[in-house]
Amino acid sequence: MKNILLSVLIFLASVNAKAEINLIPFQYGSENKTTIPTVHWSKADSKAVVIFLPGGSGSFGVTKRVDAKPNWLLADLYKLSGVAPLDLVFMDSHSSLQADFGDSYFRWAARRDPRHIELIKASILYYRVKTNKPVFLLGHSNGSLSIAEFLKTSPEHQKLLAGVIFSGSRNETELKTPLALPVLVIHHRSDSNRWTTPRSAESLFASVKRNNAGMTELAWVEGGRDVAGGDPTHTGRHMYHEATEEAAEIIQNFIARIDTK
Repeated sequence: MKNILLSVLIFLASVNAKAEINLIPFQYGSENKTTIPTVHWSKADSKAVVIFLPGGSGSFGVTKRVDAKPNWLLADLYKLSGVAPLDLVFMDSHSSLQADFGDSYFRWAARRDPRHIELIKASILYYRVKTNKPVFLLGHSNGSLSIAEFLKTSPEHQKLLAGVIFSGSRNETELKTPLALPVLVIHHRSDSNRWTTPRSAESLFASVKRNNAGMTELAWVEGGRDVAGGDPTHTGRHMYHEATEEAAEIIQNFIARIDTK
């Protein structure tokens, strides 16, 4: 009975994650000072922080929600305890990256803009100091482009990280930079979104593996289903529909195998 009660309490604690809104001060060149909107869900027993770089336009208004909870894949990552309890951070944007950088939705120039790269760097540095824990980057779809461009920009950037996870990566995601960093490429084996094909994920994995002295892994999500009549860019297997728990377990197990001391 005690074990059952303990399990229930752990589950409730994971579901009722308390959101900490952190608006990170930021200034780029001569621009006016602004902030980077982020939400932090912490765990007392976590050994690492995962900063999530969202896909789409990069702007979801998470910091404006009352007591925001981790959702989608992040909800399952937060609920998991066991081998690798994790702090989670959602790196949001005050406005659409495409609008900010004069980019159309289906292009990716915004993700390689120097200002965007500096926003990512500032977020990493902030949470490295705040938590005193190693930081991982997790990017989904367009967010994977952000990770690749961040690592390409400077060889010093990888030294800020404990590892990176490319999830449902865009076809254009390319990384041929020499690395010494744990890398996971996770993708749905039957992703039907033409912008994020499984073949492109295999190419990304092969390219990184050739140039990475660290651990490089490719993992397929097998479960879930597409949504009838749904846009595969925003729904279905590309978004791990009905398979987010499977994806979360793959990510957690990857992080658990890395010595972050």
